[in-house]
Amino acid sequence: MAANSMAGARRTPLIGALPKMFLPILVIVPGMIAMALMSSPDKGLVLIGNNGQTDYNMIIPTMLVHYYPTGLLGLGITALMASFMSGMAGNVTAFNTVFTYDIYQSYIRPGKSDDHYLKVGQFATIFGVAVSIAAAYVAANFNNIMDFLQLIFAFVNAPLFATFMLGMFWKKTTGNAAFWGLLSGTAAAALHYSLTIAEGKGGWLGQLTEYPSGMAQSFYTAMYAWTVCFVITVVLTFLTKQLKTDDDLRGLVYSLTPKTYDEPGVVWYEKPVVMAVIIGAISITLTIIFW
Repeated sequence: MAANSMAGARRTPLIGALPKMFLPILVIVPGMIAMALMSSPDKGLVLIGNNGQTDYNMIIPTMLVHYYPTGLLGLGITALMASFMSGMAGNVTAFNTVFTYDIYQSYIRPGKSDDHYLKVGQFATIFGVAVSIAAAYVAANFNNIMDFLQLIFAFVNAPLFATFMLGMFWKKTTGNAAFWGLLSGTAAAALHYSLTIAEGKGGWLGQLTEYPSGMAQSFYTAMYAWTVCFVITVVLTFLTKQLKTDDDLRGLVYSLTPKTYDEPGVVWYEKPVVMAVIIGAISITLTIIFW
């Protein structure tokens, strides 16, 4: 039973990676269709925002209004809003869980009652929603939502990737080193963004470099964030003490986890190793095609 549960846990991110790789198609193809339709005067598709300028963020709603009949239009808008609400609910839930249990309970106020942590989680939810609303106003200042998302990924995902990579493949990595390395990586991203400018964005503290696009600025921000997080975590690991034993890290660190490649009763195409090879091949192929 435990072996089957482990195999299922290993397959889950691999299965989730497959539709995730095709997400850019859902984002880019509607825009390409809209551009083709806008170039044809007889189609009558116009993307005009509140400021009178072309608003590409309104592509999907505009196409829904233009092509869907009345009854189907309501269904389409409902599905669109439901997707937004589910994403918002998932992010807010993850935010209050991580803050309450991984930060507040572990480092700020350990040993409190469940009722205390429940109230903290409720306040964290309110704070998370407020931050989300503020982030929406910030995103409105960007040319498109993808530029804003890439910047968020550079601040959060890039240093987090370095932290996870070291934690998974280097058993000597300490918790304190990972924590301060992650904070340092995020701070490095903020510093780089504050000293560079692209399309009028950034440059809060100065303008040492100007990038040709916001995407280029985000990529360099991510590289600096990852590098700083990686280096700081490695250095602090040698200066701090590992509080976890090998038994505590078993199943979390690659070198301490038993390798089970043979899974009796599982057909070959459902084995995690085979699925990983297939997903990797598809990812490389798509990268080459759309490079």
